[in-house]
Amino acid sequence: MAVEEAVVSFVIERLGDLLINEAKFLYGVKSQVENAKIKLECMRAFLKDADASVRNGDERVRLLVVQVRENSYALEDVIETYIFKVALKKNKGVISVLKRSVCIFKKGVDVHRVGAKIEEISSNIDTWTSELQKYGVTKSMDNAADQTCSSYVQEQRELRRTYSHFGETDVVGLTKDIEELVQHLTAKEIPYKHRVISICGMGGLGKTTLARKVYNHPRVRTHFDCFAWAAISQQCVVRDVWEEILISLSSPTEEKLKEIKSMSDSKIAKELYNVQKQRKCLVLLDDIWTTLTWDRLKVAFPPQDETDSKILLTTRVKNVALRVDQNGLIHVPRCLNDDESWKLFQKKCSCIGKDPTTSRDIEKMEVLGREMLRNCSGLPLAITVLSGLLSKKPTLNEWEEMKGNVLRYISNGKENSDSEYDGVSWVLSLSYNDLPYYLKPCFLYLARYPEDATIQVKELCLMLIAEGFVSPRRRSTETIEDVAYDYLSQLVERSMVQVDNWSLRGRMKTFHIHDLMRDLCVSKAEDENFLQFIDLRNKVEDEPLRSISTVVRRVAIYFDPVDDFSSFVDSKNSSLRCVTIDLRSSKKQVMRRVFNSFFMLRVLNLSFSWHKEVKLPKEIGKFIHLRLLSIRGVSITKIPSSIGNLRCLQTLKLALGRSKVVPSVIWKLEQLRHLHFVYVGIGEFEWLKTSLRSPNIRNLQTLTGVSTECFDYNDHLQLNKLKKLAIHLGEDFKRIYHDSPSVTFDCLRHLKLYYYKDDGIDIMMCSKGGFPQLESLIIRHLPNLEEWKVEEGALSSLLFLSVQYCLKLRKLTDGLRYITMLEEMKIVYMSREFKERVEEGGEDFYKVRHIPSRLFLKCDH
Repeated sequence: MAVEEAVVSFVIERLGDLLINEAKFLYGVKSQVENAKIKLECMRAFLKDADASVRNGDERVRLLVVQVRENSYALEDVIETYIFKVALKKNKGVISVLKRSVCIFKKGVDVHRVGAKIEEISSNIDTWTSELQKYGVTKSMDNAADQTCSSYVQEQRELRRTYSHFGETDVVGLTKDIEELVQHLTAKEIPYKHRVISICGMGGLGKTTLARKVYNHPRVRTHFDCFAWAAISQQCVVRDVWEEILISLSSPTEEKLKEIKSMSDSKIAKELYNVQKQRKCLVLLDDIWTTLTWDRLKVAFPPQDETDSKILLTTRVKNVALRVDQNGLIHVPRCLNDDESWKLFQKKCSCIGKDPTTSRDIEKMEVLGREMLRNCSGLPLAITVLSGLLSKKPTLNEWEEMKGNVLRYISNGKENSDSEYDGVSWVLSLSYNDLPYYLKPCFLYLARYPEDATIQVKELCLMLIAEGFVSPRRRSTETIEDVAYDYLSQLVERSMVQVDNWSLRGRMKTFHIHDLMRDLCVSKAEDENFLQFIDLRNKVEDEPLRSISTVVRRVAIYFDPVDDFSSFVDSKNSSLRCVTIDLRSSKKQVMRRVFNSFFMLRVLNLSFSWHKEVKLPKEIGKFIHLRLLSIRGVSITKIPSSIGNLRCLQTLKLALGRSKVVPSVIWKLEQLRHLHFVYVGIGEFEWLKTSLRSPNIRNLQTLTGVSTECFDYNDHLQLNKLKKLAIHLGEDFKRIYHDSPSVTFDCLRHLKLYYYKDDGIDIMMCSKGGFPQLESLIIRHLPNLEEWKVEEGALSSLLFLSVQYCLKLRKLTDGLRYITMLEEMKIVYMSREFKERVEEGGEDFYKVRHIPSRLFLKCDH
């Protein structure tokens, strides 16, 4: 129930912000808002003890706490809607489109009704506080919010940065398994010539870890010509799997990639079949759940007598392995013994020996640790999660307390658990309940992603901020984006998610959640009415549609074409805060329906696969609470001026079509910090030229898809918080940049420069001290660029450099020798002469020899 504590805490902070920053719009109800805030603060003190009562099975307390959560949401809805109604009424220059909105106001701004509603909710809070005391719930004096400011968190952040690249080395007890499987995959003798090798076993056994070690083994990489890895999962979309494998095996050009995307299912299956016949391929199919899944996939895979290609698969079900190939090898990894379990635990648990404890305490901690590990049944996932849990508890007393919790959770879970998963289920539940209140919403938010999804860390951070689940730390210079990143890092430290990719400077880029941990996440999210996940891909014919719950606040819907999207929506869903829709069809009624519903949304993610041109409906102006809007897969040809109503909008991501129109009112959005425009229609780049002249652009941290023609000198001086910039170089580029030496972009970390005209343009003598924080630089399609100079002392923090489509550039700047931090260089679609100068043995090689990774792509023309 700590989600309730989180909700109440965030509402309290939001009310505080409104009282300070929006006081002029609280005319007539300010005193009621202040009173409600005080009562919520009182209620929050009881929620920590209420959480313990709920876990002990007190249904009365659980129902009261649920009421507190729902009324906290309602209070925020009432106050925010009132503020924006007043604001819109005062702003005579803005056309209000709220008259037809579904909200508590029918006409105008009814001060009396709003005040009465706030007082009613406040009175309810008083009543529930008394009821909690009557049921024995006591007031806690702990200030949980201060945990986020502790020096311990800061210390852990530094430790994480130091050890972030060593996750894959923490493997125990797999040496013999790896060698055996590598031998079967690479040996030429008949007894070992299996077409299919299956790694079979229960969830949490380490099947995927073993498969990854074998897949990346040096002998395997030299034995096969090409490789593909596909995560299958329970909701397998066959077309997507075939397409993903074919692209990995064939490494297509851009033209071929477009051709693959347009192929019919039968054509793509045939193409994949032939590739595996013609080349020696290794395809890894990770996590096949049913024999039906293989029956649908198999037509794209040739039999053993037609190919030297092989399949490596993981599955929990032995019958699946037998169905794929009755003569294939089935390998079942064993569970770890006690010593191996302790060894893996030591690798994963970072706190042992870190605290100034005595050697005697360390000995006692080992005894306690080994006792707890015996309940993990030798399962690597359970051991890893337990180690992440104990990593946050560096003292002997905390370990003794945790042992008691372990025994209690095992005892409570025995009655209803599947014995096969006893070793995992108790530790997963314990790891969730041990989370501090501010991390629980972050974890539950992961339920919006499908199984085996690759989760973009930056995207998730922006959604958590938009929802109000992240607050700035007191007395800290960090941005709120930094705080959100740290929250997700703490989930990694606790081994509740696993990082897939790191940036060159050691920051998380993507991660995933193990399917058993995700099962817990989805279950908890639905139990607490936090989020509902609906997956209708591969829906069985005539299966009834699962409607959106009337009490849930967030919903994620993934589906193929459905006949009637309106069946998901009714007036009772008007309080939804977050909607994610992933639709693989051209149903325009979905877009219309969404923009006539859900007016309390903070986050709206729409993803389509039909690549049509559409206008953004004018009804977007009704979404006055919206913080994040992302629409992918369609080209927006027009943005209505009503978007100016979205005073809370923080992040906007849109794909713009050829005949795009962006109203200047967009630059009046006071909270806008991340603006992404993507363009559809290669070769027809009509870059956005709408003037950015507004005092509000000083808050921008991300700006992509605009032209330098949007700016003047004063505009640039305001962009002092910009961290990412992708910009088209207009004709006035020289006037702004060359004639404005004071424009240094001191915070800029990522820069992309584009130019798609045939006339010449001169970039960025990079002067000493220029771009001091820049980590990534991409120079793309400057057709007449002949020379690029970098002075010593410029680009001092650069880690990644890419030069693309600059066909008149004959050599790299000599200044690259001085950029000692540079770790990766990528040269794409450059001339053969350029490549020969830069690669080893070339006359310019001395400039780049210090760069560890140098990659050349499509440089043979």
